[in-house]
Amino acid sequence: MMMLKPKTEEKAQNAIAAVLRYGSLISTLVMALGVTLALFRGGAETHSAGLSPGALLMKALEFDPVGITELGILFLLLTPVFRVIIATVAFGLERDHRYMLISLGVLTVMLASMAYALR
Repeated sequence: MMMLKPKTEEKAQNAIAAVLRYGSLISTLVMALGVTLALFRGGAETHSAGLSPGALLMKALEFDPVGITELGILFLLLTPVFRVIIATVAFGLERDHRYMLISLGVLTVMLASMAYALR
């Protein structure tokens, strides 16, 4: 974030750091819970095909170890998406349209890739 004003840049950097820190922490804890449940239940069955995010959430709410672990992986994959969203908003607030459009392009590619993978 080179072009931001110092105050906005500091706020944006703090928000990005928090998203990366807490996103990785939450995803690690969720995955650890899934692995722990699998160990105590004597293993876990793997899912035969990819699940939609809604089905994945339902599996996790049923305390399915694989569902919980995959939900943690989904959280880990979404962490950089939220980082790019924060950068896009920060550039928008600074009216730096060039970098905002670049960030929107990166976000579009990320979301399109995820949508393609989930279909």
